[in-house]
Amino acid sequence: MAAIVLAALALGFLTLDLGGGSLRSAHSGVRGALGSLYRGTDAVLGPTRHFIQGIPSAGTSHSRISVLRHENAVLRGKIAATDADRAAHAQVARLQLAATSGGYRIVPARVIALGPGGGFDWTVTLDVGTGSGIRVDQTVTDGAGLVGRVLHADASSCVVLLGADPGSGVGVRDLRTGQVGVATGRGSAGFTFVPLDPKAVIRVGDRLVTGPTGSTSFAAGLSVGTVTAVRTSADGTTTATVRAAVSPTSLDLVGVILVGGQPLPPRPALAPAAQANR
Repeated sequence: MAAIVLAALALGFLTLDLGGGSLRSAHSGVRGALGSLYRGTDAVLGPTRHFIQGIPSAGTSHSRISVLRHENAVLRGKIAATDADRAAHAQVARLQLAATSGGYRIVPARVIALGPGGGFDWTVTLDVGTGSGIRVDQTVTDGAGLVGRVLHADASSCVVLLGADPGSGVGVRDLRTGQVGVATGRGSAGFTFVPLDPKAVIRVGDRLVTGPTGSTSFAAGLSVGTVTAVRTSADGTTTATVRAAVSPTSLDLVGVILVGGQPLPPRPALAPAAQANR
């Protein structure tokens, strides 16, 4: 019987709690007069009372959470865009440094497609073409390293054969020894280098660059890669594995050197400082 009375009183207090301003005033008076009894009923139905009191604001809280999630997503997008802008700015600066050091003009371009083209497996399409001065056989760089050469160009775009294509070869020079040879592309695995002189001594860590001028169809002085392994066959032929200076699968902003089949100035294509940063 006492439990029934206690429950009835608790429901009464709950009604006062959930009522308007006048009922809440009455609740305050009753709670003052029956303090100990109120505390007893609050221990029984307090959790239920708090849950019901929170119902009117549940919809508002859900909407606020949705708004905060949207604002968070917008901020994350702005941060990502800012990071991308910084990276693009740094890349443009590097391209400009290469142009200044080499004494030629570079047209910045964005990679818009990657895939087979022109009978080759490793090509990219750029968003610049003949309208920007692009011509077949012009060299493409990322500012210090070799990307490839223009294979085909129309008014607003061009296809670039990547130096890493297995069907292409790049005339290179070992910076340490001055020995020249041919680096054959191996896709994402880099290059295989074979010096023209079978007695040439190639070492791990040797850096290879395009050139010299007249011995390659590319602008001279661009970094091709670094030797990571050297093998000598039974007939004495030396073959080296080369890690590419430029990843062919992560290209974005590049530059087309506006030189086509013409000798470059008689100084290095890149300043030593620029090469050292690679």
